[in-house]
Amino acid sequence: MMKSRPALTLKPNNNPVNGAIEVLQITDLHLLSAPEQTLLGVNTEETARQVIESAKSQHWPPDLIVLTGDLTQKPLAAIYRRLDRYLNTLGVPCVCLPGNHDDPELMLTELKSENVYCASQILGSAWQIICLDSTEPGSEIGHFSEETLGMLADHLDRHPEKFALVCLHHHPVQIGCSWLDTMVLDESNQFFALLESRSQSRAVAFGHIHQAFDTTYRNLRVLGTPSTCFQFKPASEHFMLDDQAPGYRRLILHPDGRIGTEVYRLPELPKGLNLGSAGY
Repeated sequence: MMKSRPALTLKPNNNPVNGAIEVLQITDLHLLSAPEQTLLGVNTEETARQVIESAKSQHWPPDLIVLTGDLTQKPLAAIYRRLDRYLNTLGVPCVCLPGNHDDPELMLTELKSENVYCASQILGSAWQIICLDSTEPGSEIGHFSEETLGMLADHLDRHPEKFALVCLHHHPVQIGCSWLDTMVLDESNQFFALLESRSQSRAVAFGHIHQAFDTTYRNLRVLGTPSTCFQFKPASEHFMLDDQAPGYRRLILHPDGRIGTEVYRLPELPKGLNLGSAGY
């Protein structure tokens, strides 16, 4: 389990949407060792910045940005430092959690600027956002340790008066992509049973699947978000890229527990994208 820093308390906001909390979810950046490098033909550093610039032109400033893993393709301290410097310039709290391409301990060491956090709990006036490490060393499969599930229960029990959004990297339900569903969160029944047993639980948001996903499962909203680089084709049996543009998710967490959410994409596919790629 990734060791996290103390809980982050959001500053009171003046959100025009009836005092709601506005969260932007950014995920699966797959940053490379040098900014000019490409993956499947895509300059992942450039597309990540384009997605954030698009958010800045439409929905800014949010109260919080959550980056739900695979920040790097192969974890290096220099990449995290570069990301840390960039996120810090945004001037809003950015909370990072690891994906299967990340190194959780390296993230803790390098992501530490004034506006950048590796926190498991973010507290607002009516909501808490809980960020969980679903990575298993040496594996692409999602997994929660007993310690992680215990921390989730503790966060929920300490604030029963706050609605809860839980964020992780791996998808906790089958999404209908045969190859991706081999990497689903294992033993997710225990996770969902815990959430169901606390009435304040409202939604789960995740990355990993490089596509938009929105369903209701066991009375919870379950949300997947596009990558900032290349996208995976929905309902595919084998690895296949989709002709959808990179994007991000905006969530509006209303004080009465309602959630408004929508995915926003760039107007064009990334330059150089090789749609015929068979893997990465």
